[in-house]
Amino acid sequence: MKLRAKSKQAQGASLGIVLATYAIAMCGTTMPTALYPTLQDEYGLSTAASTQLFAIYAIVVLAVLCVFGSLSDAIGRKPVMILGLLASAASGILYAVAEDAPMLFIARTLSGICAGLVTGTATAYLTDLVSSSARGAGISSVANMAGLGSGPALAAFLTYFVPSVPMIAFSVHAVLSGLCMALLAIIPDTVAHRGLGLKLSLPLIPRFALRDYCVGGLMTLGFAVMGGCTAMTSILVVRAFGITDLRLLGLIGSLIFVATTVGQKAGGKLVGEKAHLGFAGLMAGTALIALAPRLHGAAAVAVYLIGLLAAGLSHGALFPVGLGIVLRRIELRHRGSASSAFWVLGYALTALGALGLGWVGQLVGESMAVTCFGITIALCAAGCLLLHRRWSKPTSEGIPSTL
Repeated sequence: MKLRAKSKQAQGASLGIVLATYAIAMCGTTMPTALYPTLQDEYGLSTAASTQLFAIYAIVVLAVLCVFGSLSDAIGRKPVMILGLLASAASGILYAVAEDAPMLFIARTLSGICAGLVTGTATAYLTDLVSSSARGAGISSVANMAGLGSGPALAAFLTYFVPSVPMIAFSVHAVLSGLCMALLAIIPDTVAHRGLGLKLSLPLIPRFALRDYCVGGLMTLGFAVMGGCTAMTSILVVRAFGITDLRLLGLIGSLIFVATTVGQKAGGKLVGEKAHLGFAGLMAGTALIALAPRLHGAAAVAVYLIGLLAAGLSHGALFPVGLGIVLRRIELRHRGSASSAFWVLGYALTALGALGLGWVGQLVGESMAVTCFGITIALCAAGCLLLHRRWSKPTSEGIPSTL
């Protein structure tokens, strides 16, 4: 009994450390969000360059997931997590000493390497620890969004209260990354070293799970909203809505992530049974985001914030359900690869949303670009709903038929 209790305590400690590490790693990736207007002024970045600074991160994540998505299945979860945290710490240090825009892009690239290594690995690590694909998907998605949501607020408040230390938030995050590496070193791995074998993640989805992957992948559409809004929100709020208080920018930048986290807990079960509600909410939220720039004053701000809330809640309810669908029949030795393949879709949409909004914004202005973006995503959500109904017809066992 004592041995079993100690084993449960050790597992609980491992779970807590991996959750905290995942959240802290993700926190660093969104820290620049509230600071984009400041970075524009200090480094002479255009709106397109600012969104490219965000998008380069998503593109690097996508590349790392594709190339190294199965690495943790081969050499273990811990080594890959620690490599990711090393990249995170290096990114924070480089941000803190950056003197020009190219240094910002290098720092952002390192941040993308961190997210690419940690995202799929942490998801698989947590799923291993709880021995449940549904629960693993749920807690990993909460850690992901909690970390992402804390980044803008932490950066904004630290910068506001300690203005004498430039980029203080990134220095603090580098220290936290080092602490996480030390904590990871003391917990056991869940995968034995089987040799180094680097393969693309997407082809490693087993054939019998391809339909699961397609059905779950439809639920990643909200990542396009996350990418576009994360890259543009602080700029839009400053330029179109006239809000310049750094604390408010941080809170508004965190809003969609907070809503996503709440959506996972409050709506995941409901959307798991009635997916159309999640897609409908995403349609409504993005329609409000599209409408907001066409209004003026307090009404514009209120409609935009409500749209962010609705889109975030819906995205939060949808994507962990999709992740659970993708992982539900994947065995442990392919779990890191399969979870990385899911995040490939998410980060591809994140990059597409940020780049598309930035390029259109450069041509027609931020306000019109946000309107076009919202309408496009709302139409895509309607299409995903129709495809979901077509692809997820259950068999007699309650599992969608294979392709």
